[in-house]
Amino acid sequence: MKKKPSFVPKLIFILSSLSILSILILFFRPQPAPQLKSLRPKQSETLFAHVIQAALPQVQKLWEEGDLFIKKDGLQCPDEILFDKKVGRSYFQCQPHFWQCYWAGGVKGAGAIEVNLFGEIFHVRARRSFKPIPSYSSVERFYEIIKGPHQEMNFHYGVLIELTLDEVPDMSWPMILTDTCRDTYLPQRIYGYGKRPADVKDNGFLWDNFDRHIFIDKFYVTNQMVNEWRILSGKKDQLIADRTAWPKPALLTLADQKAYCSFWGKRLLEAKLFDAATMTPMDLKNPRPQRILRPQTPWQRDLSKTFLGMSRINPDYQLTPLDCQLAQVQGCHEKYFTTDSVTWMGLHFPLGYFPESMENTIEPDKNLKLSSRFYPPDSEVHELGVRSSWNGQINQELPVAFRCYEEVSL
Repeated sequence: MKKKPSFVPKLIFILSSLSILSILILFFRPQPAPQLKSLRPKQSETLFAHVIQAALPQVQKLWEEGDLFIKKDGLQCPDEILFDKKVGRSYFQCQPHFWQCYWAGGVKGAGAIEVNLFGEIFHVRARRSFKPIPSYSSVERFYEIIKGPHQEMNFHYGVLIELTLDEVPDMSWPMILTDTCRDTYLPQRIYGYGKRPADVKDNGFLWDNFDRHIFIDKFYVTNQMVNEWRILSGKKDQLIADRTAWPKPALLTLADQKAYCSFWGKRLLEAKLFDAATMTPMDLKNPRPQRILRPQTPWQRDLSKTFLGMSRINPDYQLTPLDCQLAQVQGCHEKYFTTDSVTWMGLHFPLGYFPESMENTIEPDKNLKLSSRFYPPDSEVHELGVRSSWNGQINQELPVAFRCYEEVSL
């Protein structure tokens, strides 16, 4: 396994000038503000470096929290990224298409990043330094997707950008933004697999991830992400051109799902990891409990106390908006990247929405989470630990989504 510097959110960037090239790695841990001299440096290179470094927190915010920059009237760059109320705003976080839209003027009120330093206001901007992607648009781009490692920096996915300063126009600062929004960390503890055993004294199959650092994708892999994979793999003829489909879960064969995850240094999510991420532990403070319980849903241990259980008892049960926020089942309006349905450790769509593919080394035939928006709320498939079998082929009548995970050494 390749080493990953830290699971703390980070930006990796490269500083360059006319005569100097140095590589820096910045970790966004709480730290005191740099003590800069009050006098403006006389050398342009020094001034440029100070201003860019002072702008980094704002660059990070624009990249990681792009959703906060979108006004009520949405975006004005239909060739790049569409604003659809069915798509949750988390879609715009760590989103290269939003980065392109912002600097192309598609966000109302967008402008340079202003930095107040040395008693002056400086203006930092992204530069159109990269070739067009014809499948997207004919204009030059403000970013380029790259696959690591890059110049001895160990990362899998990066967005290469260049920053400039209006007040020092002859210099630029290349920077690599990593996707700090994509995955979430699985805490180290003892976990159970599968449905709760009939015998309450039986703990069933147990495992642990002590001394292991596992990161699981928060959301399903999307068509946009698959497009990026195909561009870098030389399969541009297979790109999905329909922008309305980009936020939707990618529908690939099992072989292609594994190939996609492997390309980024990851693996297809395992069934036992899915259970660990969705079955809320009884005592979050104790990583070595004597008993491992398996709740039936991510929100209630007893399914009968949820709308899913009530639907089984009452055939006339009417779904409410709150029900659909917890699990998109049949009868709910479809919405992508909603953050309402989330587990104890940050995984989204544990029940409902789409059937989900997963590797199962314990019971190989049970490789599909069947709970989805294609089954009514009273269906018995809507329960944690319930799995079915998938032959690995695309079926439009039952589309199968997937997500990846990564295990790293520190």
